Amino acid sequence: MTEYIIIAVFIAWYTLSLVISEKLGKKKKLGVEWSFFLSFMLSPVIGYLITYYSQDK
Repeated sequence: MTEYIIIAVFIAWYTLSLVISEKLGKKKKLGVEWSFFLSFMLSPVIGYLITYYSQDK
């Protein structure tokens, strides 16, 4: 049962990171790749905040 929870959390983490990078990263100078990297490595919430407050293109 624990393995399923870990897999579900990983899939949610990955999906949220992709959504943040695609929705916000395209419009920002940070870019899609860096916003995904930061969201995935740190957390989607922190990645969202960093991407949101970065400079526009």
